[in-house]
Amino acid sequence: MNELKRGNKLWEGSRMFLPEHKQALLKRRRNQQKIAKPILDEQQLEALNQSICYAKNNRLPVRVVYFQNGALHEAAGYIDGFDDINKKLRIAGGSMQSLTLKAADILEVKL
Repeated sequence: MNELKRGNKLWEGSRMFLPEHKQALLKRRRNQQKIAKPILDEQQLEALNQSICYAKNNRLPVRVVYFQNGALHEAAGYIDGFDDINKKLRIAGGSMQSLTLKAADILEVKL
């Protein structure tokens, strides 16, 4: 009678889950969740440029949606400046000290 309730002892030893297995599964899940970078057309780029210039000249608070590492992120603050040579936008204030973004990664500026 006891032999019927013993379970499956033959496969009990193969129920291991190493930390390396867990890390590999998490990495795979993160890679599957990544999205492709959206491509903006000329009209969207022009509207984005106008929003940046207007917000910078009038010192208005903005929310910037940007693409980084396969995901969309959002930052809030004021436009501190734009580096024409390196094509980077600096955002200051809000929830962080300062953030520098590549112009190519910026998708939307909300006033």
